[in-house]
Amino acid sequence: MRLDKKTKILKVCVRNLLIIAGLFSLLTSFSELVQATEMPFTVKTIVPDNQIDKRKTFFNLQVKPSQQQIITANLTNTTSQDVTIKVNVNSAKTNANGVIEYGETNIRADKSLEYAIPDLVKYPSEVKISANSSKEVLFHITMPKKKYNGIILGGIVFQQKESRISPSVKGTSIQNHYAYAVALSLKESDNQVSPNLNLLKVSPGQNNARNVISAQIQNDKSILLSKVKVSAKVYAKGAKTPVYTSVTTDMQIAPNSNFKYPISLNGTEMKPGNYTLKMSVTGTAYVTPKTWYFTKNFKIKSAEASSLNKSDVDIKANTNNNNLIFILVGLLLLLIVTILIIIIIRQNKKLKK
Repeated sequence: MRLDKKTKILKVCVRNLLIIAGLFSLLTSFSELVQATEMPFTVKTIVPDNQIDKRKTFFNLQVKPSQQQIITANLTNTTSQDVTIKVNVNSAKTNANGVIEYGETNIRADKSLEYAIPDLVKYPSEVKISANSSKEVLFHITMPKKKYNGIILGGIVFQQKESRISPSVKGTSIQNHYAYAVALSLKESDNQVSPNLNLLKVSPGQNNARNVISAQIQNDKSILLSKVKVSAKVYAKGAKTPVYTSVTTDMQIAPNSNFKYPISLNGTEMKPGNYTLKMSVTGTAYVTPKTWYFTKNFKIKSAEASSLNKSDVDIKANTNNNNLIFILVGLLLLLIVTILIIIIIRQNKKLKK
């Protein structure tokens, strides 16, 4: 009995040691992951004297026609290895979520954009920073000769060229891409630009592999719109009740940009036919918000609807679930029919006796 008791105690001790070892291994791995996700470099802007609001850390400059200026960003390598940083300057654009993009995107520049900010700025494409050291990066700005009202908005993006790869718990790898964006706004005049929005096009499409009605909204003025609210209703042509509705708030629209606002079909099949979109868009350029109202007829063709329905991931999932239900119902009916046949055969045998 004493031996059994000692054996039980030994088993409990071994089990507890294994649990502690497992927890220690997990915590060590978690610590490695945390270290792997630390930023390998930092960015500090050196705001010049013509910074409009010196409390801002992004570049918000008051400039003049033909003015040439150098602005500076200080990059610090926080690691014990050399780091190469890719540098890029892009015009600001608006994505489908009503968020301003300062990095490289597939979004096309709007036709109303008079000056693309990359054409006005010269800069190094790459910067190599030694371990645990800093380096200044210079950007040479040359403003157009013609006087410009409104703002020219873009962004400076710093991205690590080589991605750091760290082993994970199960032997796979985690690859981290580090990027840092700084807005660059150039303003020549305090004259207010009257904001304006246009509804360019309404068409069927997809967003994140899900069916939507896309309403292409354009800001053709050199002014940033904030606190944007979109309220949209889609009607079958001539109907009084909308088939699809969408309301989105707290968006922004970059100067001289357009974006495709998605009206979700919420996992339902897209049906061909003639439709009418009624939409209101409210945005603020200065202090007082302004609202635009749009009505536009559009058509969904049978081929378009069929193609989009086939690639909609929600419809595929619903179809697979429906197929499973049909199979289960079929099997249940087959089982009931089989039981009935067995009962009938047994009753006939009893009657013959």
